[in-house]
Amino acid sequence: MELILDTCGLLGLAGFSDQKLGAEARRLIAEAETVFVSSCSLFEIAVKHKKGNIDIYPYDNTKLFWRAAVGEYGLSELFVTGDVFYESTRLPDHHGDPFDRIIIEEALRRRMPVITHDAVFDKYGVETIS
Repeated sequence: MELILDTCGLLGLAGFSDQKLGAEARRLIAEAETVFVSSCSLFEIAVKHKKGNIDIYPYDNTKLFWRAAVGEYGLSELFVTGDVFYESTRLPDHHGDPFDRIIIEEALRRRMPVITHDAVFDKYGVETIS
């Protein structure tokens, strides 16, 4: 099985979110063949950190956090292509967050569930696990 983490799923996995991942999500992550994380999540975390909306202590910057999380949890980074950017703009406007729309588009393309607490993902027919 392949999975993709949304940004909050990644932060929950790494212990940097008030919303912790459930036992089922953690089990599926441990058993998954591949767990993906979108490179757009690095951008989202960096923006939130720069604005002071997220604390990633003890990491000095988001790039260090990213490298540590990808390495520690054995994640595979998905690089966002122009096609994914474009197609994410063509999705119905259920979700206003462009980062989540990119992750939704990747999940739809690859037919894989998303580890997220965001119920809006369901409106796109994406399987979610929290």
